[in-house]
Amino acid sequence: MNGRHKLILLAILLLAAFLRLYKISEVPPGVNRDEASIGYTAYSLLQTGKDEYGRTFPLSFQSFGDWKLPLYIYTTVPFVKLFGLNELAVRLPSAIAGIMTVLLTYLLVLELFEGKKSFIGHWVLSSGFLAILSALFLALSPWHIHLSRVESESNVAVFLTVAATLFFLKGLKQKPIFVALSLPLFALTYYTYHGNHVFTTLFLIGLCVLYHKQIPRTKIVIGSALLSIVLVLIILSATLLSADKTKLSGISIFGDSYVVHGNIELPRTDHPDPNNIIARLTHNRFTYAAETVAQNYIKAFSPEFLFIKGGGNRAHNIPNFGNLYLVEAPFFYLGIFLLLFAAFLKNSTFDIRHSTFLFWWLLISPVAASITKDAPHTNRMFVIFPLPPILVALGLVWLGTYLPKQKLLRGFIVVLLALAFSANIALYLDRYFVHFPLAETNNWGIKYKKLNEILSAEENKTKHLVITNPEYSPYIFLLFYSRFDPAMYQKTAMRYPPTDDAFVHVKAFGRFEFRAIDWKTDPQLSDTLLVDINQWKVSDTGVK
Repeated sequence: MNGRHKLILLAILLLAAFLRLYKISEVPPGVNRDEASIGYTAYSLLQTGKDEYGRTFPLSFQSFGDWKLPLYIYTTVPFVKLFGLNELAVRLPSAIAGIMTVLLTYLLVLELFEGKKSFIGHWVLSSGFLAILSALFLALSPWHIHLSRVESESNVAVFLTVAATLFFLKGLKQKPIFVALSLPLFALTYYTYHGNHVFTTLFLIGLCVLYHKQIPRTKIVIGSALLSIVLVLIILSATLLSADKTKLSGISIFGDSYVVHGNIELPRTDHPDPNNIIARLTHNRFTYAAETVAQNYIKAFSPEFLFIKGGGNRAHNIPNFGNLYLVEAPFFYLGIFLLLFAAFLKNSTFDIRHSTFLFWWLLISPVAASITKDAPHTNRMFVIFPLPPILVALGLVWLGTYLPKQKLLRGFIVVLLALAFSANIALYLDRYFVHFPLAETNNWGIKYKKLNEILSAEENKTKHLVITNPEYSPYIFLLFYSRFDPAMYQKTAMRYPPTDDAFVHVKAFGRFEFRAIDWKTDPQLSDTLLVDINQWKVSDTGVK
C-alpha cells in the first residue's frame, strides 16, 4: 500500500466513523425493544452476575422468549460500565464493528484480487483501486450505516465473518497460523446471530470444498479446528432445545398458526373431493414450504427490497428507502453477472477459485432469511455483506474500461455518475438524520424515555402504575430508562404464561402492572396512574 492509498483509506475510515457515530445516541430516536433488552441484560450482569430471570452468566438468554445469543450481550457489559446504561453503550459495539469492517473489506479485496489489474479490460486499475472503491461504497452504504448505528448482532457477525475469511485466505499461502486464527472467529459467529447457524455452516462447507487441497494440515490448524468444533457444540447444546426451537416456531414460515389453515386446508376445500390425490399433492406443507421459500429467496435479490423499499421491519429500515442506493442498482446486477462470468469461464483474468467462492457467498446469503415468515428481511439478509459494495465496485470498474476515448465525453459521463451518486447519498443522509427521527418517534424508544420522565417525577414516584399492551414489552423500556435495580426486578417480576410461539410477556414488577385497562372501573383506583400505550394517554387517577 503506497502513501497515497494510505491517506485515501484513512479518509474513508474517518468518513465511516463519522457516519456511524454522529448523533448515535439520538438517531435512531431511543432504543428499540432488542436494544433495551440487551442493554438491561448487560446492566443486570454487571450489577448481579445474573440475567433478568436470575440465571448466572448464561450462554443463552431467554429475554422475551426469543433466546438471545451471548456474544453481543457480554461485549456490551464493559461499555455499560464505562458509559452507563444508555443508547451509546448499547450501540457502540456495533458501530465499532461497522467501522472495522470497512478496513477489513479493503484488506479482503486486496487479498481476493491480489496482483490483478482491471476485472476485464485494458485499464491499469490495480487491486488497490478496487479495494479503495469497495471500502468507500461500504462506508457510504445505507444498509451498513443503519445496522452499524443500532445494536445489531448481525453486524458483529459480518465483522467476524470478514475477519475470519481474510485470515483464512491469507493462511492458504503457506501461513497456517492465519487459518488457525480464522476458525475460532468463524465459531464465534454461532455465538452472535442465529442466522449464522445456517449461513456460517454453508459458508464453511463452501470453503472446505473449494480450497480443500490448499488448507494446511498442521498441528496448529487441526488443534484450532477441534477447538472451534467444541465451541460450536457448546453453544448449540445451550440453544438447540430452547433458542432454536423458539426461533423456528416463532419466525419460520409456519410460525403463524393460521398458515396451515389458510394456505393448505382451505384451498383443499375448493376441490370437489378435498381428500383426493390431486388436492393432497397440490396443497400440503411440503409444496407450500417449497413455493414460499423459493419466492422469499428470489425476493431477496429484487429491486424493491434492495433499492426501493427495503424490508418491512422498521427497526432495520427508514421509510421509503431501499437497503442500497437506487443509483447502485445497474452496477450491482452487472457485478453479479461479471462474478458469474468469472466463476464459470476459465479464460477470465480473475482467479477462478476466489470468484467461485464469492459467488457461493452470494448464493447462500438469502437462505436463512428465506425460511422465515417475514422475508425478505433486512437484518437476516445482512450476511451478504460486504458483497454489495464489492459488486458495485466491480460493475463500475468494468464500465470504466469501456468508456469512450474522447476526453470530453468520458469526463461528462464520469461527472454525471458522480452527481448521481452524490444526489442519492445526500437524499439518504437528509432522510436518515433529519426526517427519520421525527417521523418514526412512535416506533422507537424515545416515547418510553419521555414516559419514564413523567413516571419518575416527584409527584408520581410512589404511585401504582397500570400500563397497557404487555405484548409490546413496555416493561423492558421502563427497566432500561429508569435503570431499575436488577436484583429487585429479579425478585418481583411476574410473567404471563408463554404464548403459543413461546414468547413471554411481563405481568408486573415493583409498582408496575401491565394489562388491559378498564376505563370504567380502573379510574376509581386510588393513587394509581393509568397509561394507555395505544393512545399515549396518561391519566392521573390518584391523590397527589
